[in-house]
Amino acid sequence: MMGVLGARWRRLAAVATAAVAVGAILVIASSAADATPGLAGGATRHAMADAAGRHASAARDASAARDASAGRMAGRSIRTLFATVRVFGGPGTGGGVKGKIVRRGTPVDVTCWTTGAYYRDMPIWYEVSAPTAGYVSAFNLQAHYSPAVGVPHCVAPVFKERFDALEANLRIRTGPTTAAAIAGYAVKIGSAVTVECYVTGVAIYQDPVWYRIVSPHPGYVTGRLLNTGGDPAPGVPHC
Repeated sequence: MMGVLGARWRRLAAVATAAVAVGAILVIASSAADATPGLAGGATRHAMADAAGRHASAARDASAARDASAGRMAGRSIRTLFATVRVFGGPGTGGGVKGKIVRRGTPVDVTCWTTGAYYRDMPIWYEVSAPTAGYVSAFNLQAHYSPAVGVPHCVAPVFKERFDALEANLRIRTGPTTAAAIAGYAVKIGSAVTVECYVTGVAIYQDPVWYRIVSPHPGYVTGRLLNTGGDPAPGVPHC
């Protein structure tokens, strides 16, 4: 009887041992299955993060390059084609002659381009700041078939505000300095002057603010001689 019971216990022990072994194998396999995807997923996430970082860096570099390029092209120097080039007060000959550039090949500082009256079958005009401020027909510059690449379009400010002259025959200049040519006059004390923006120029009675105006003539007027109440006047944008 005892021999039969001992044999049964040995068989049960063997079965239990096998079950434990199988359970251990299953646990190890399960752990390996859980760990492997985790490692692979971590590696994938790191690779994706690296790729995203490289992409973001490349995008920043490209954006910086575009900004630098735009900055370089915001203004350009273009040479004259003829011995005498007239500079007008607006994009057309009706604006009156503000000055002349009298040597072929003279560099002209171009601010922007716009369309205006046809000049020699060409409607493109450049707003220039030097050697004389005003407008020059594209026909007279080396950027003959225009507008030149990289020169921005002139966008007229939408702001307009009226102030009154504080001096009779107030001089309207082609630039924010008394050295600039006279474009016209605000004839009377109280003459209406329509302002679109302000700039900093030569100080007049310790006031360096000048206003770019559109009437009674396009040009610049010192803020010291307008009834602005203080310069720059509240709400007037910088040019």
